[in-house]
Amino acid sequence: MVEILGFTALLGYLQAAVAKIQDPRKASPNQKYSIKDAVLSAFGAFFMQCESFLEYQRQLNSRKGRDNAQSLFKVSKIPTDNQIRNIIDPINAVALIEVFEQIYRKLKAKGYLKPFEVLGGQLLVTLDASEYFSSQCIHCDQCSHRTHKNGTVTYFHNAILPVIVAPGQEHVISLDPEFITPQDGYEKQDSEVAAAKRWMNRHIDLFDDGRVTLLGDDLYSRQPMCELAIEQGFHYIFVCLPESHTALYNWLEFLNANGSLREIQ
Repeated sequence: MVEILGFTALLGYLQAAVAKIQDPRKASPNQKYSIKDAVLSAFGAFFMQCESFLEYQRQLNSRKGRDNAQSLFKVSKIPTDNQIRNIIDPINAVALIEVFEQIYRKLKAKGYLKPFEVLGGQLLVTLDASEYFSSQCIHCDQCSHRTHKNGTVTYFHNAILPVIVAPGQEHVISLDPEFITPQDGYEKQDSEVAAAKRWMNRHIDLFDDGRVTLLGDDLYSRQPMCELAIEQGFHYIFVCLPESHTALYNWLEFLNANGSLREIQ
């Protein structure tokens, strides 16, 4: 994607989104680092694919004069690991969603989504959750949790990470995530399906009607989820396991016994 749209253009989307973020910190003359420097430094660590932030900083300081944090990521002052956490932890990640949408619209306008179209012009979007933090010691108000048989509690964060995929395509196109967090008005913990529904509701106007097919495992193949997909203009291919769809598989057995079952691969 960097090669397609150009790094400067992509960084410009991020910089524009960061410029709109309100600083949650109280005004103080001791504020040495800006939100811009913190966010772009964190982005740089992931972009450079460093195993640790310390290694990232070593790479940045390996050159004399202007380092690549300044020249490449436009960072004025490089915060430390702890300083970055302290600055960006209170920031809602929703502020960066527009970056994903802008990149998607640009790829579409330039015609770069054409190789991903299948089934008569459909884009395949996978819905799947991924856990990106887990601890039995550190937790926050936004954590989900699981209680083990021995009484210990594991706190974790996970999110729906939708991507556009296509057979024969080596790469995928990332879309904005939907975080699985405790929701107002819910007595139980947030669920992967509830998060997927929120993501679908947020993207009614982003995709062309009837041009996106959602892919998901057996967790998604329930009537409320399918009805919402149809209502919002999505197609879907969801896995249906025999143990959770007994009536369906009884009907398939009947069709198979009567020679009316066809398989499509």
